[in-house]
Amino acid sequence: MSNFENVRKDVAKDDPELFIVLEVVGKLTAARARKGLSQRELSRLSHVPQKTISRMENGKDVPKLTTLLKIGHVLGLELSLVEKHTDDEQAASISFSTN
Repeated sequence: MSNFENVRKDVAKDDPELFIVLEVVGKLTAARARKGLSQRELSRLSHVPQKTISRMENGKDVPKLTTLLKIGHVLGLELSLVEKHTDDEQAASISFSTN
């Protein structure tokens, strides 16, 4: 198992809320890159300040749900709750997926 995966599992156990936020922000950042949008372009389309997007992507701020939804909408993603059925993972997970 990679060192990253070890850290990921530790964060999931130690701070489930932070883990979920990091997972969601990672998916949004990857979707922005796939679409070839700059932070400035995403800001213009989503009406979320570019500074907010930058701070979110750099792990300096925990975004509000409304911010995540605005950005997700522009990127063609929807938010969903998925129940987990294993003991070693969180009771529920939040993720963005394509429509």
